[in-house]
Amino acid sequence: MASITFKQVLAIPLRITLTAYCFLQFALQVLWLGKWQMPQVLNKGKGSPDARRDALYIAHRHVVHYLATLNFLGLVEFRFEGAPHDQPCIMVANHPSLLDFIVLLQDLPNAVCLYKSRSLDNPVLSSFIQVGGYIEGMDGTASAGKRIISSCCKRLAEGHHIVFFPEGTRSESSSTMHKFRTTAFHAAIRYQATIQPVVIFCQPLFLGKKQSWIDFSRHKNIMTIRYLPVVQIGDLPEAEQTATGLARAVRKNILSALTEMSTASTRPG
Repeated sequence: MASITFKQVLAIPLRITLTAYCFLQFALQVLWLGKWQMPQVLNKGKGSPDARRDALYIAHRHVVHYLATLNFLGLVEFRFEGAPHDQPCIMVANHPSLLDFIVLLQDLPNAVCLYKSRSLDNPVLSSFIQVGGYIEGMDGTASAGKRIISSCCKRLAEGHHIVFFPEGTRSESSSTMHKFRTTAFHAAIRYQATIQPVVIFCQPLFLGKKQSWIDFSRHKNIMTIRYLPVVQIGDLPEAEQTATGLARAVRKNILSALTEMSTASTRPG
């Protein structure tokens, strides 16, 4: 653990209190959205794709307010580089922090993502992810893979961006990534969808695996979101136009940018 000043020690209780407030705010907003606001919109629109987009846009507005609160309280500063693809596509990102998908919703008001099946047991998240039309994840069976691919194609046809974190779990550090799973890339090939790699860099790593509130609350955290150039399946050599080849190419692009960002963050000044 890096050294910490006396002033920082004194600030930690306040920052922990502010962090607790923000976690409570997030939980209440998600419950309100998932159990009341979004179902009302869906019921009024009889569950149509247009109604789902309207419901997701309401969630997007809440996200913008929530991220502004985190920034205003000095907990996290968000920096965005590049721009998201303006057409429905599959966005593939590394996954260092619990905030990753929430932050992407600021730029992607119509996005859905893949979620872990155990999230359905979470009393805060379960209603939200279901009414939002999110895609339930792998359970280790071949039928689950087929279901995910089919759901992705359906959501793309409805005009949604789909966000995937193909590591399947959070990264071990700000500058490393696990091996990519290929389900998202099978869906891209099936639908002939554009893929946009997205780099998420946390300085320092926060809300990562096995990190405590103390780690998060020691100082202001910075999260940088960098949208990389899109990847088309046809851009790859013919032999690499497979789900494995596509995953390898996208991972290489993300890791290269992540390494560059990590190196730049350690330079003096």
